[in-house]
Amino acid sequence: MDKDQRIQIVNEIIKEIASRGRKFFSGKYGVSEIFLKNGRLYMKNEYNGSEMSLSTKFGYKPKGWPQGGTLWGLTKDFKQFIQTGEKSNGENGYGGLFCPHWGYSESDMKAIQEKAKSLNYL
Repeated sequence: MDKDQRIQIVNEIIKEIASRGRKFFSGKYGVSEIFLKNGRLYMKNEYNGSEMSLSTKFGYKPKGWPQGGTLWGLTKDFKQFIQTGEKSNGENGYGGLFCPHWGYSESDMKAIQEKAKSLNYL
């Protein structure tokens, strides 16, 4: 599986998250997505449409990050998976897709996890 395929997998998981519960990663400018630009990973900011570089100093959130630390940890897991091809869920804090603190229903969390399993992310 190449990097572009891994980006597609992560974006499918992001779409699933955005379609459920509190609709994280969904905003005025649609659903966030990760993409390559000049060999670097970027993410579309769903609240203002800007492009945020995921290559940040010391792993800090990018300027203008619209979500909290839990979703930044998940995004860093996604970034690690895209870059290495290795499963990294939860390695960057907060439990990744198994985090119990999102405020999503148990059925929504299970559906997100099942989607991630079907895409071979989990």
